Order: sequence, then C-alpha cells, then structure tokens
Amino acid sequence: MTMALFCFGATVAGPAHLREGRPNQDAWSHTAVAAGHVVVVADGMGSRPLADIGAKAACAAVPEALRTWARHGSTDTSLLLGLVHLLWRARLGDHDPAQAATTCLFAFMRNDGSGIAAQLGDGLILLCDDAGVRPLRTRRDDAFANTTEALGVTNAISAWTTVTLDPATRGVLLCTDGVSDDLLPERHHDFATWVEGEIGSQHPATRWRRLARELREWPTPHHIDDKSVAWLGRQA
Repeated sequence: MTMALFCFGATVAGPAHLREGRPNQDAWSHTAVAAGHVVVVADGMGSRPLADIGAKAACAAVPEALRTWARHGSTDTSLLLGLVHLLWRARLGDHDPAQAATTCLFAFMRNDGSGIAAQLGDGLILLCDDAGVRPLRTRRDDAFANTTEALGVTNAISAWTTVTLDPATRGVLLCTDGVSDDLLPERHHDFATWVEGEIGSQHPATRWRRLARELREWPTPHHIDDKSVAWLGRQA
C-alpha cells in the first residue's frame, strides 16, 4: 500500500548570530529519494569556524547516502550511517572535519510508511502515531553534559540512535537544540500537534514562511540560538 507523504521545514538564525552578523549554523533539507522522502536537520557546533558548512554538508550527504544504500538493496542500518560519515567528509573537500563538526538528525519514510529515523548529537526527534508522541531518545542531562556527539567528532556508528519506522508512524518531527532545549517533555505532544496541524494545514507554498516567522518570534525570553524544525509524515 502506498500513501501520500508531505514534508516541510524552516531554519532561522538566532538573535545572537543576527547581532554579530554571523551565518546561521543550522541547516535543513528535504529530498525525494528511494520511493519515499527524507528530511534532515543539522546544527553546526558554534565553537567551530566552519560550523555552517558542516551543517549544510550533512543535509546533502544524508540523501546521497540513502540513494546509494537503497540502490544496492541493503537493509543494514550501520552501512547507511557509515555512508553518511564518508559522504559528509567528502563534501568538505580539504576542510578539516573537526572545524566543521555538526549534529545530524534525519528521517526517511517510504511510500508504504516504512523507514528509519536516526540521531547523532543534540536535538530532538519526535515519533508520532495514534498511540501518542514519544522522543527517539530521552535526554538525560547527566549523560549528555560531558559527551560531544557529532560528525567531525566521532566516527562511531554506536554514537547514533536509530529506530525503524512502520506504517503505524503518522509522522516524524525533527528539531535542533535551539528549539528542543526550550521544550519540556510534557510539551512534546502539544508542540508536535501544533506543527502537524496548525503549520501542516497551511498552503504548501506558505508553510515554511509561517514556520520561520514562528521560530523568529520564539516565545522563550532571551532565546539566542539558531532554530530549525522539519516534519515528515502522511497526508491526513
């Protein structure tokens, strides 16, 4: 059985970067690939001078890796993630990968509803189905305080958190930590419902503008970070 899928997203520079005239170090992408769609969000590490380049490279490397992985009929997730690392590194050319370190979160959904979601580093992936909304992984402050997980920092496949999607998955929401750090766990359901319903119901040509405006007008006082949100799901 095939189903209609829809995707949208937006990224905006945070107030601190706007004041300093620095580029947005977040990036996001959407690509039709392998009888389905993939969305990616990435957050270049702010302390690295090529963070924006690294984030954009991640958003390009994931679809390329998925095309290769699917073309050869592989179902081994570790091979897919290894390809992401290799292709990200290749896209950097002669740049030092450590200077372009970035988180990488993505979701791939086929037209039959199957797929995969994967996360390396900070941020948030919410999995939405009729049973509710749950995070791909639960953030534990003590576990993450002294751990840096990012492309350009680690090559370990074990650093990724992954989940297999099935047709019961209605949608997947991805956020960089400029958004996720301001969301209490008890607000995950409300936020995902708002993105899917309020933003998703907008005309496709204007969804991203509405979402970008909401991210610029983020209600958390004194917020400073870049922000990115992307949605991939089934049409109602």
